[in-house]
Amino acid sequence: MRHVYITSLVALLFATGMSSNRQYTITVHITGLRSDKGTLYLSLYHSARGYPRDTSAAFRLSAAPISNSKATVILEAIPEGVYAMACFHDENSNRKLDGNLFGIPTEGTGASNNARGSWGPPRFRDAAFTLSNDTTLTIKMVY
Repeated sequence: MRHVYITSLVALLFATGMSSNRQYTITVHITGLRSDKGTLYLSLYHSARGYPRDTSAAFRLSAAPISNSKATVILEAIPEGVYAMACFHDENSNRKLDGNLFGIPTEGTGASNNARGSWGPPRFRDAAFTLSNDTTLTIKMVY
C-alpha cells in the first residue's frame, strides 16, 4: 500500500509540471541604433498570433532608454517555452512605429535571430527561439 502511495505522489508531482514552473531571464542587447533620441520598445510573443505588429497579443512588453546607439532590455520571470521578439526605435517619441505612405517603417526595427521579412515583417518561425535557461540575445536594428 505504501508503494502505491509513493508512486502516486511522484506521478502527481510530475503531472503538475514541476519542470514547467521554471522561469528564466532574457537579456536583450539592441545595437545599431542610429541615434540616442527616443525610446526602444520591445515585444515578446509566445505564439505567432499577432507577431510582430499586434502588441495586444504580446506576452510581455518593455521599453528602454537608448545610450551610445545601444539599449538593453532585461525580461525576468519568463516561463520555459518558444518565443519571438520584435522591437522598434521610436525616435520621435510618439509611442508608435511610423511608416511611409506604403507602410514601410521609417524608424528602426529588429527581431530575435535578426530575422527579416522579404516583403513585410519577419515571420514568427524565423524569429523564434527556445527558452530553457537564462539567455542573452543581441538584436541589430535595421533602418
